[in-house]
Amino acid sequence: MRILTIAAVALATATASTAAFATEARLSDSQFVKAARCRGLASGDLAAQLDAVIKVQKRGRADFVVDKAESARASGARLARTDAAAAQAALSSDCNQFGA
Repeated sequence: MRILTIAAVALATATASTAAFATEARLSDSQFVKAARCRGLASGDLAAQLDAVIKVQKRGRADFVVDKAESARASGARLARTDAAAAQAALSSDCNQFGA
């Protein structure tokens, strides 16, 4: 009886964690490109967080969308190197939905 109770609790826990993982929404292509640009602008913990989002969201994307995202990331990184104030303003205004 005790084994069945433990198994039921383990199953319920596994189901709850799977449901929480499955509810992670897929970004649209434009949101994916925007997240990549924000990654180029960001540094530190936010950059690591955006790297994880981009890695997960990259799966199943069309090649041209991934290329556009890489171009947007490079553009954001260039802006961050050349004009830190403008990069910070863009980061705070455009990247709020990604945790900035």
